[in-house]
Amino acid sequence: MPPANDRRHFLSWQRPLLPQAAAFLAGDWAGGVPLDLSRVLVIVPTRQAGRRLREALADHAMQRGQGVFAPRVLTPDTLLGAEMDATVAARLDSLLAWISVLCALPIDEFREVFPVDPPSRNFAWALRLAQEFCALQIALAEGGLRMVDVPVRLTEGFAERQRWQQLGELETLQAGLLARVGLRDGPASRIAAARQPWLTDLERIVVLAAPDPLPLAVLALEAHAPTIPINVVVFAPEEEKQNFDEWGRPRDEVWGRRELVLPEFKSHVHLCADPVAQAEKLAEVRRQYEQPEGLLALGVADAEI
Repeated sequence: MPPANDRRHFLSWQRPLLPQAAAFLAGDWAGGVPLDLSRVLVIVPTRQAGRRLREALADHAMQRGQGVFAPRVLTPDTLLGAEMDATVAARLDSLLAWISVLCALPIDEFREVFPVDPPSRNFAWALRLAQEFCALQIALAEGGLRMVDVPVRLTEGFAERQRWQQLGELETLQAGLLARVGLRDGPASRIAAARQPWLTDLERIVVLAAPDPLPLAVLALEAHAPTIPINVVVFAPEEEKQNFDEWGRPRDEVWGRRELVLPEFKSHVHLCADPVAQAEKLAEVRRQYEQPEGLLALGVADAEI
């Protein structure tokens, strides 16, 4: 739960987001000097969103005859990798460590993971399994977990508990091999880094219209919240505030039961009997948009139409 200096702000979804976001970030800037956002960190959902935000900020400043010192813009996943140094194992290093563990593994001691002997314990088998284990580590790390953490979260009667315990033992072996050459496992390093604040010289952090940040990213933001003001900007009107949590995430218990109300549904949605009728309807609509050229766009998911 974020502390009191974390604040939510709501931007109307009746108007485009980018101009509103640019105005929000600019705040009370009057335009007499360049817009300086160099000490602001903005968390956006995608890289493309970051590019478009920088363009919107440049346009906002240009309208007042000024330039802009852009903020630092990161996605939730790049936020987590921002402070990884050379001691963190690359993916290839992690794969090689897993392959070494699997090739030398006393398989009889890990029957919960390998109930049946593989047809051939060769390099190809080890590589394929190493890739699966690496992917599993990354997926778990997004939620702030390692393999060794999973059994602790499970009840005693859970059917897969022993399997996860042995997976944790394998992970420990892999981490030990990396440690011998002075490397740290990547996913585990991201989890450890998220629990300790590392960002400095920032005036504020803005979580901008990111409806589903990774749990590990939220953990990292919580670590910085006591020292850096955090604004959570939600692309929704103020009257919807009860339907979003403190990090701007839609509340499942609300939106899962919410009925989608489409005004003037019958005048906007047209049911057609077959692809021919649909094509004829599109042609009819097209004839209403002779000028200006390029005003109409058609999105068709069915190639037959």
